[in-house]
Amino acid sequence: MFIAFPAQAHPQGCTQCRDNTAATSPATQSAYREAILFLAGSASTIFLATLYILKRNR
Repeated sequence: MFIAFPAQAHPQGCTQCRDNTAATSPATQSAYREAILFLAGSASTIFLATLYILKRNR
């Protein structure tokens, strides 16, 4: 029953991050943007490397 009807998720986390970021200095906002790009790049690299290894061993 719990799996079929999960509780609704309220997307307030994104709103809180946006509000907290807007209250910081422009230098901090720039650092956040760079950190997001860095984390996305590293996650993509790990994902692509895993795909490469799995395909090579197939």
